[in-house]
Amino acid sequence: MSRNRDTEMARYLAGEMNMQEELAFMNDSGKSREQLSELKKMEKHWKYFDEKPSRKNWDSGEAWMHLHQKLESEGLLEDQAAMPGRIQFSPMLKIAASIALVLALSIPVLFYGVIRNSNKDSLIHHLAKEGVSTVNLPDGSLVYLNEGSEISYSKAFKNHRAVELTGEAFFEVMSDPRNPFTVHSGEVLVSVVGTSFNVKQVEQSSDMEVYVLTGNVRVSLENTEQFIQLEPEEFGLVKNRSLFSSDQIDPNYISWKTKDFKFVNSALIEVLQELEESYHVEIHTDKLDLSDLRITTSYSGQSIDAILETIGAAFELNVSNRENSYLLTK
Repeated sequence: MSRNRDTEMARYLAGEMNMQEELAFMNDSGKSREQLSELKKMEKHWKYFDEKPSRKNWDSGEAWMHLHQKLESEGLLEDQAAMPGRIQFSPMLKIAASIALVLALSIPVLFYGVIRNSNKDSLIHHLAKEGVSTVNLPDGSLVYLNEGSEISYSKAFKNHRAVELTGEAFFEVMSDPRNPFTVHSGEVLVSVVGTSFNVKQVEQSSDMEVYVLTGNVRVSLENTEQFIQLEPEEFGLVKNRSLFSSDQIDPNYISWKTKDFKFVNSALIEVLQELEESYHVEIHTDKLDLSDLRITTSYSGQSIDAILETIGAAFELNVSNRENSYLLTK
């Protein structure tokens, strides 16, 4: 690692970069798999220090000697004569030195173990039993859980903004450059600083989908070096343990959350299926032949009752309902 990158790494971990500097640093790191791997290791060890403040004050003579020799050979010491005794570092080099010491001592660090290995009593769970459920996280971020989906996170969430997701959820993440926000779902890890995006587990498979509405998102595959970076309106897909990216062309992809719909010469059968999934209702057509019926329309924030009434009027259909079930008849 070059001296300049040492300094930039220290500033990044210490939270001394502004948003523009951090994005530039992350973008530069993403260009090299070696640098990205190095950054991930550094972040893991820095998180360990945040959990164990006493570790920052370790004074192992042998370890410091090893570290001193390395820093001296790279010309990173402020005072080459300041040895033995405690080595004198600039504030940022103290940060870099702490991390280097941890790496030298090979201290085991838990990253997502914060969630996966936590005692059940230390975790908070949210399950969307019926319809869409909104979860307010301790950092001010919002999570919209689709029906049947669940998230869990540690009670120490403010120190480690990490959640485990089963199902589908839309995230509106509060920006905090010093503490990135991560979503773990299946074998996929989604990392952001502050943005809005959708994560979906494909039913009955290990495939995953990630859609970015605002900001930038990094999607990586667990236990591999595979990763992709997504920008607004881009779509990431994990299929057969491989990552792909493309543009999102479905205007109704997150309609389950927004309740905004756009249909252009769409088959009425497909429109009704979309409404069923978005409003979590059943729509029966009493064996009507709808195969030749098509519709061009849009809806914004309307109730399912209001939408079906307009569809019924357009195609001369009667609409009746009972609880979460609707029937269309001639």
